[in-house]
Amino acid sequence: MNPSFKADGKKEAYQKVLDAIEEIKKKDKGKINVDLEGITVKQLFGKWFELVMKRKLKETTFREYTNCAKNRIIPVIGDYKVSQLNSIILQKYINELSDDGLSPRYVEYISTILYGALEQARKWKVIPANPLIDVEKPRPRRVEFKTWTVEEMYRFLEFTKLSNYRLYHIVNTALKTGCRRGELLSLKWSDLDEENGYLRVERSLVYDKGGYRFSTSKTQASTRDIKIGESLVKELKEWKAHQNKMKMALRKSYNDEGLIFTTQTGKPIYPRGMLAEFNKATREAEVPQIRFHDLRHTHATICLESGMSLKEVQERLGHSSIKTTGDVYAHVTKNMKEKSIKKLEAYINK
Repeated sequence: MNPSFKADGKKEAYQKVLDAIEEIKKKDKGKINVDLEGITVKQLFGKWFELVMKRKLKETTFREYTNCAKNRIIPVIGDYKVSQLNSIILQKYINELSDDGLSPRYVEYISTILYGALEQARKWKVIPANPLIDVEKPRPRRVEFKTWTVEEMYRFLEFTKLSNYRLYHIVNTALKTGCRRGELLSLKWSDLDEENGYLRVERSLVYDKGGYRFSTSKTQASTRDIKIGESLVKELKEWKAHQNKMKMALRKSYNDEGLIFTTQTGKPIYPRGMLAEFNKATREAEVPQIRFHDLRHTHATICLESGMSLKEVQERLGHSSIKTTGDVYAHVTKNMKEKSIKKLEAYINK
């Protein structure tokens, strides 16, 4: 027997046991941050956003995260103490999101944000483990995006070259570089290396209540130099000559920020207005209706089908991981493998 438990009577022995239990509790307590012990889910999100995510996420993504937490997470479980959450409570919450008719993909998105906050709570020693780990989530369905064929691409470009010259050059550049919409509308002439055939991507156009501004690229990998062909260099030089004529015509009323694509007065293009033009032109050109973002998918698909490696496509698109590129374009690479094995068979069976 441990000598510290020796006692002259039952009362003293009982007190020794209570003291030992308290000592054990204190040791366990040391694993938990006492200052944050009673923090609620709502308070956790406030601290997580302010101290961590505000500095980690791009502005638009941060806004999406905060809106999701504000509208979908905090109204339902915001008053719970973080230490009260368990797998049963969270499973019920996830099930109710699905029952409300939200898509599996959006439920997964909400779950990802909640997981991140709870994981931070674990790191801050508010909880010993993340209770969302053991929660079953609906399996998201793979979204099959639409793309244009090369023939459809040129049908659209031929139509807009005559009907909407600025839109022609915007879409042509999107199809031949794979740039995101915000990246495309923030391009400056100083980003174009005509001699070596490169286009530098390092910022993105953001519109919000305060107007427009330029933010940094989405991720470190998003800052990139895209190799472009002679045809695009030639077409951009033609657009620059056209833009210079507009500058001369408007003179002092032209707001020159050095942007490649602008309004008639030189200001950044409002994305929604451009999307309306794109959708209208798509209908009039009688090509399949696709989202503007699908121009990026079209570029990647054509690159892969032309024989470009997955690694090269990853770098052109600015994906942080080749796994992302492989997952998104798995159906394309599967078709490529089928063609490759047929070529191999034909070669070895000559």
